[in-house]
Amino acid sequence: MTTTKTKETGSRSVAMLRRHLHPYLIVLLVLVSCCLDRIDSWTPDVLTKSYITYDNTIPAFFGNSTDYFKLLDQDDNSILIGARNALYNISLDRLIEHPSQRVMWTSSDAHRELCTLKGKTDQDCQNYIRVYARLGANKIMLCGTNAYKPLCRYYNLLPSNGSIAYDNNEMEALGRCPYNPLHNSTYVFTDGHLYSATVADFSGADPLIYREPQRTEQYDSKQLNQPAFVSAVEHNGYVLFFFREVAVEYMNCGKAIYSRVSRVCKNDKGGPHPLNDRWTSFLKARLNCSIPGEYPFYFDEIQSTTKTINGIYGSETNQIIYAIMTTPENAIGGSAVCAFAIQDILDAFEGPFKWQQSINSNWLQVPQNQVPEPRPGKCVDDSRTLPKASVNFVKMHTLMDSSVPSLHARPVFTRVSLLYRLSAITVDPQVKALDGKTYDVIFVGTNDGKVIKFVNIMSSDSTDEVKTVTISETQAFPIGTKVNEMTISKKSKKLIVISNGKIISLPLSNCNEHEFKSCRKCLELQDPYCAWDDENRECRNTDELHQSSRTVGRFFQRLDGLNINEICKKYDQRDQRQHKAEENDVYMRVDGSGSAEKDNPLETKNIVIIQGTVTSVGSVDIDNEISKSSIEGSVLTNKIGSHPYHHKTDTLVKENVSIASFTGSSA
Repeated sequence: MTTTKTKETGSRSVAMLRRHLHPYLIVLLVLVSCCLDRIDSWTPDVLTKSYITYDNTIPAFFGNSTDYFKLLDQDDNSILIGARNALYNISLDRLIEHPSQRVMWTSSDAHRELCTLKGKTDQDCQNYIRVYARLGANKIMLCGTNAYKPLCRYYNLLPSNGSIAYDNNEMEALGRCPYNPLHNSTYVFTDGHLYSATVADFSGADPLIYREPQRTEQYDSKQLNQPAFVSAVEHNGYVLFFFREVAVEYMNCGKAIYSRVSRVCKNDKGGPHPLNDRWTSFLKARLNCSIPGEYPFYFDEIQSTTKTINGIYGSETNQIIYAIMTTPENAIGGSAVCAFAIQDILDAFEGPFKWQQSINSNWLQVPQNQVPEPRPGKCVDDSRTLPKASVNFVKMHTLMDSSVPSLHARPVFTRVSLLYRLSAITVDPQVKALDGKTYDVIFVGTNDGKVIKFVNIMSSDSTDEVKTVTISETQAFPIGTKVNEMTISKKSKKLIVISNGKIISLPLSNCNEHEFKSCRKCLELQDPYCAWDDENRECRNTDELHQSSRTVGRFFQRLDGLNINEICKKYDQRDQRQHKAEENDVYMRVDGSGSAEKDNPLETKNIVIIQGTVTSVGSVDIDNEISKSSIEGSVLTNKIGSHPYHHKTDTLVKENVSIASFTGSSA
């Protein structure tokens, strides 16, 4: 009787709870639906094809925990890494250092003592190599933070033994090198000149873009407003700088950070006296990386860029650059990769200017009749002869009215995560697939140690449409370790991943992994590096194929993902029949703790694993992914790859594991 009353009371309580929660559940479902619609518009690349983890056997180069590695240069065989009190030359093949080409450069005792007197720590008061310039065939220049007193030195390359010798010549690096190794600075060395973007004072309050003797205006927020410099590239007669800064045009509405690209002319000689040490060609424009719509969603903070890439996009040859853009630090974590055409950037600098008439006015387009001639900011033969009207105009109107649109009018990749943001990017440009089309294979690193690989499979056909495939996600570093930089070695077919204190080398592709041993699995990767070899029935890297055999019918690729089941049906069915025949010939034996014998040529036993005991409990047809598992000494292992959060179910070990059956019914 008591039990019956309890049940009735419980039923009434549940009914009342349902009535009270009903309206809230409806609201919750509506909100979830809206959020899913929004997230879907952010992430056209929802599914990742493969999750990969690596052990400690991969090639790696370690430093001290405070080395703050920085990639300075690269050739076919090695990379130059700036570090704490040292420059390392590291082979790309196995990440082994060439000790004879190491440069050791420590700050003097006097400089370190002065640094500590200014309140800096011992870690700060070291010399971190940040700038490398090849001045000639046998001469280089290095610049370091030098205990918060930046300095440059010259070195000679000795062809006889490949070593590097200091030539006892040095100079101050003010405006060339940062004071702090963590400062967001960049540079490019071109045509015999060093173009740098850094800070010129101890406190970091004087940012500048500099090429001796020209610089941006000092303490002028209209030119540079608390910038964080990201990268610099040269293009024909220009040098382009990419950075993020506090947006002056938004100041009347609050504080916001925008991504910028700025331009200076290589032949800029400064203005007429007394402006001979100021740029006459410095202009900047906003970079627009946004989700399109009636109210676009902007990714406003640029974090990293690739080098310029020459390729075919939408059946046209173009030069582009990829950039990582993120949401603000205190917003929901969103990251995107946008592509920008160099020509679109240059066109923005030929458009109208933006200005603010008074401090309380809105920022508006400058009327064309107020722009002096010759047009301010243009490259001229001798900028020292420009009229003062043009020089003063460009000093006060550095911001362009038009922003630079992204190539596809949308990101090529987006990722929403509360755990990490994208932090570094590199690209293997124009990888040729078996169909003759070319694709950019893009790798992005995160501030949580991941490396994500993806490709826009529509890139060669259209610049209006994006269809991104996320091929793999790799936990390259321990969780919490930021990926700072990445580069690709075409010769060794490796991806070099760099953090503050470690460098690792990863393969560009994983075509031969166990999980891709069928035609369907191989083609579903949609990886330009991988093709199914029907003759050997294996997934192979396309670099391994002879050029003469790439068009022969034995190799298959389907980057568009269409009709894969139909293509692979006959090949996979043949493989399944062969695997079944091989399995039927296997005699399964477990030493000491039990046995599973072959009772029927078409059957095998189910296995129960409980604290090391293996017992036969029934029979089931072998027709599932776990059928290839092997039993050795009470351990059953399934090495088929899956999401990293599922790894505990990927490897079934003998400790505290209970499995009734894989499929079918138990005994």
